[in-house]
Amino acid sequence: MTTATSGAASAPPEILTERRGAVQWVIFNRPKARNAITPWMEDRLIDICREVERSPEVKALVLTGAPGDKPAFMAGADLSCLQSVKTPEDYSILEERAEAAAMALEAVRVPTVAALSGACVGEGALLAACCDVRIGTPSIRFGFPIARTVGNCLSIKNLARLEAILGTARTKELIFSARLLAADELADAGALRAVVPEEELIARTQALAEELASLAPLTLWATREGLRRLRDHGLPPEGDNDLLRRCYLSADYQEGIAAFLEKRGPTWTGR
Repeated sequence: MTTATSGAASAPPEILTERRGAVQWVIFNRPKARNAITPWMEDRLIDICREVERSPEVKALVLTGAPGDKPAFMAGADLSCLQSVKTPEDYSILEERAEAAAMALEAVRVPTVAALSGACVGEGALLAACCDVRIGTPSIRFGFPIARTVGNCLSIKNLARLEAILGTARTKELIFSARLLAADELADAGALRAVVPEEELIARTQALAEELASLAPLTLWATREGLRRLRDHGLPPEGDNDLLRRCYLSADYQEGIAAFLEKRGPTWTGR
């Protein structure tokens, strides 16, 4: 197994990588924080995707979360990243870094698989949506409870990613209900290839990745790239900066962060 750290020698590695035959595994490794993603992890994920591009022996890429007291794929972004959003430049940096990681994952030349269990929330759910195939366990809880917690919003491109795997009605219901979807709901929507027992997740994912690795790589690449272009073709040319700015720079957003940290319900004002 190869490890990578974010700096201090004493710090635990935030991402682990492991090659299993033709399959490259990426393990988010912050189990005490339920694998919440940090800016360093986003940058490292981009680097790994670039490394895969230069490694012809790699035929498939798998993302998963390290097990802890409770299973978790990724419980969103590290809260300190959200606390720092005070200016237009702050939210732009936050969005651009997350988008760069998502785009790197979508652009990698090999098929991608998300092995999901436990919390798959916020940016974790988005990265799972960026993968070509998802397989999971009954413990999955997938969603974006932002209308109940911090009061920000998803970019139009991220909404398009969700719509591609859930459909319009389920995407809207997911955000408007502020609840997390269970494994059976994801499977019913076609967003999961299979639901497997917790103890079988790694072996079943490896078998699935090996199956994908055995197929014609250009056929898979052209299909995933063609679907990505179809999805993105309808995105509005004017973008969505006005939507993001209004949410991220609002008093409601600051109230949502404060309420989350203080473990209380937020008081929304619509401003």
